[in-house]
Amino acid sequence: MDGPSRRLLLLTRIAAALEQFLLPLVVLAAVLGIAFPSPGRRLDGANAILATLAVLVFCTGASMTFSDIGSLRTASRRLVLVLTVSTVALPAFAWLASHLVSGPALRGGVLAAGVAPTEVASVALTGLAGGEAALAAGLLVASTVVTVLLAGPILSLLGAHSMTSQLGLLATLALVVALPLLAGSATRTLDPLGGREQPPLRIIGTVSLLVLLWEVASELHLAASDARMVAALLLYLACGAGLGWLLGTGVPPARRTAVLLPTAMRDFAVAAGIAAIAFGVPAAAPLGIYGILVLVFGTVAVYLIRRLSG
Repeated sequence: MDGPSRRLLLLTRIAAALEQFLLPLVVLAAVLGIAFPSPGRRLDGANAILATLAVLVFCTGASMTFSDIGSLRTASRRLVLVLTVSTVALPAFAWLASHLVSGPALRGGVLAAGVAPTEVASVALTGLAGGEAALAAGLLVASTVVTVLLAGPILSLLGAHSMTSQLGLLATLALVVALPLLAGSATRTLDPLGGREQPPLRIIGTVSLLVLLWEVASELHLAASDARMVAALLLYLACGAGLGWLLGTGVPPARRTAVLLPTAMRDFAVAAGIAAIAFGVPAAAPLGIYGILVLVFGTVAVYLIRRLSG
């Protein structure tokens, strides 16, 4: 085996190890952000959250070609149904849950979770659980487009008082989410390096996820009163899981999993970006806790699904 092949194999093993131990790494990143908040807060003041989010979204886009997305025509009816219902119901769930917390910043963070797209990690978790990863990826892309276009108007309808205009939010999401996603997918489609870029991009994607969680967690000011915030986020997550279960009824198990996980798991990273843009950086704080809850839920769900199907 020559030198480049050995390096590629090493990078592949590192990427797999990071993904295998994602949950404990997520907890560690959150603990570091809470315990040593000053560096993260200084970075947050320079819009580091948005820059890290753009890197993460690019890496996500680079995992799928345009053909992969186009192959979802066979599941288009289910995808449209899930997308339509979740776009209406999830913001409503977030609005209800936000009434459990006090203060406009914390409420804004909970509301931002309601307009976030599907969690990036849900695609990989769907595959691990034996679900249709292509459908999960389609929901990721479609929900991202919906978020870019409708996050501002939905937040306005929910009565949120944004620090920026709807047009400003749209422009920022287009720059930070839509363009990196398209650029990543274009890179994967053109494949100039013959796939050799995939292992390093997987590593960069996982590291950027952990860095973003650290940045968001650094905004947390934990107190006994935060129990209500955790309760609000748990309520929102439970409502999303219930909705995903309902939307997945009447379909084969593999497709049911591909509906359940992406519906229940919303992207804390994009939600943190929305919260920071719309309500100020402190509003991103609840999304650190939400990110941990979502990944714990996804990991446990995969374990239960595999046990039930085995």
